[in-house]
Amino acid sequence: MLPLLAALTLLAPASDSIKTGVVVDRKHHTITITAGPYTLPPMGHRMEMMGMDMSMDHMGEMASYFVWPEQGWFYGFHVRAINGAGGDMPRDLIHHFTLLNFDRRTLFDAFAERLASARYQNEDIVAPKSIGAPLTRGTRMGVYMMWFNSHPDTVKGVYVKLTLLYMPANMQPPPTSALPVVMDVDLFPGADNMYPVPPGRTERTRTFRFPISGRMLGAGGHLHEYGSYIKLQDSVTGKVLFELRPVLDSAGQMLGMTRKLFAVTGQGLHIEADHPYTMTAAYDNTTKDTLSEAMGEIMAIFAPDDLSKWPKMDYASKDLWADLATYGITTLPDSLTQASRAAMQGSRR
Repeated sequence: MLPLLAALTLLAPASDSIKTGVVVDRKHHTITITAGPYTLPPMGHRMEMMGMDMSMDHMGEMASYFVWPEQGWFYGFHVRAINGAGGDMPRDLIHHFTLLNFDRRTLFDAFAERLASARYQNEDIVAPKSIGAPLTRGTRMGVYMMWFNSHPDTVKGVYVKLTLLYMPANMQPPPTSALPVVMDVDLFPGADNMYPVPPGRTERTRTFRFPISGRMLGAGGHLHEYGSYIKLQDSVTGKVLFELRPVLDSAGQMLGMTRKLFAVTGQGLHIEADHPYTMTAAYDNTTKDTLSEAMGEIMAIFAPDDLSKWPKMDYASKDLWADLATYGITTLPDSLTQASRAAMQGSRR
């Protein structure tokens, strides 16, 4: 049952006083993106809990395109679902958001970088100011939103308010430059990264080779209901480097995943270039039915030994555009590219 305040918020009419768009606050070093309004029809229980083959494509879309305003380091975000008066709405209306960087690729694939992402059960993430993801002025960015209304009635007048935090180029001492690395057991170009899990114990593995060396500073993970663990091990020695497990409430429902911080008392977990590492995602399906939408992901913070060796974006890559098509993107808006060029020219004055 919804708390009374949340229920009243769902029913309260929006006053439409919200201004959508992108606001840059250079004094406090924030970028706030507000998009909406959205109308969300009821969709029953969450697909992660149901394990049902349920298409949610119509509930997701690009909410905003923008250019990064100045040289610096991105280090965290706050995200809220709000109504037209700016009041909070239930956070669980947000299935997930993804912050895309169209000017840098992911480490393992020729995909646009996923600079940040959060799902409904995740809290906001703010890293210590000792690390950050470097970004240049004029970098082309986008925010993809997926909603999921598990409440019994249609919810109208919903907005998303996403606040991005950054450190300026003159930050002293300068933070360590680190970038997100996503390891997914079932992510391939243009394909859904969900897979079926039959009753009983199931393990799915995938081997990765890092193209560059560096240090893993931290890691988190993502599993759906009935997930048991995710682990990463050295494929040569068999040594388990770390293991992540679900965090459950008193009723056994998944709240999230454990995390690992490797750089609290040291330099982090050293990763060798071109060395095989095996990721395993395990499920223990105690139902009698096949779960059709399992996932297994590791999201790590990776500090390259030499950032200049990071693989370059290839806009002619078919894999890139097959991946962007999963976000409904067939081409980048001309206005975004024009804004990027104007920003870069301004930085050279």
